[in-house]
Amino acid sequence: MEKRSLLLHYGNDILESVARLYQKTEESLAQDVQILKSWMESQPHLPEVLDDKSLQNFFLLNKCKMDKTKRKIDMYYTLRSQLPDIFENVNPKCSNLKEILKIFYLLPLPQMTPEMCRVFVLKCRNKDMLHKLSPYDVVKMANNLQELRLKEDVMVGDIGIVDMEGINMRTILKVTPLFMVKAVRFYKEVYSIPLKGVYVINTHPLVSIILAMVRGLIKPKIFQRIHICKDASIIKEKLPLEILPENYGGNEKSLEELLDLWKLKFEEYDDLFNRLDKLRVNENLRPSQDQISEASR
Repeated sequence: MEKRSLLLHYGNDILESVARLYQKTEESLAQDVQILKSWMESQPHLPEVLDDKSLQNFFLLNKCKMDKTKRKIDMYYTLRSQLPDIFENVNPKCSNLKEILKIFYLLPLPQMTPEMCRVFVLKCRNKDMLHKLSPYDVVKMANNLQELRLKEDVMVGDIGIVDMEGINMRTILKVTPLFMVKAVRFYKEVYSIPLKGVYVINTHPLVSIILAMVRGLIKPKIFQRIHICKDASIIKEKLPLEILPENYGGNEKSLEELLDLWKLKFEEYDDLFNRLDKLRVNENLRPSQDQISEASR
């Protein structure tokens, strides 16, 4: 296998630790991955069989529940046709995706928290380009990052840092109810990474508009994990300095340096994204409910 550069770090024992959360061992987890692989091979409508690492992460994301994992894998391909706003022009080589990285920093940090969570940062990079922003392109870039995490990370939970500094009212009003419905559907029906916290810092008064929409779309316990903060002090209180970027007084590389590394990472996976462009479910080959019931007997 081609050697990839390491950008997402985690301890050697993390897989064992995560598996234990769901009463699994690494050995039983590997067996479950093979069950999922066999299931994918038996589904004529699916365009491919995922690699072991991706199957492992889908299984962990769904708390090692086999039927739920199968449904999420099916939706991973099915939604590519149903949500064109999210799955068209999504290749990192597309001009709209290159442009989003000129407007925003959107990236996971290299080091995990002690609780084995991955921290994401969303921050304006160039406020003079905000007029070009499409919120759908932010979701597309987040999806591309998730594709790479399926290949290289271990899924436990995410913590988001949403930095509102430089964001104007015109940009906030682009986050429409229809966009939120599609974005939340994409999150719920495909990945559903456990969200352990969101820190909205340097907040804008109109962020309440977005929160009002979010409240009606997510579970109350998840909504309670969203923290609105007038400055960035809270993240230094809640997160270790060694994992935070220089931009927030931490010891990690700056967001600009990390962004350059992620651009190189996308280039490493050029073959993957070219393939994903073409993957769609063949609904004509999808097994009927009777066939599914027969096969389960």
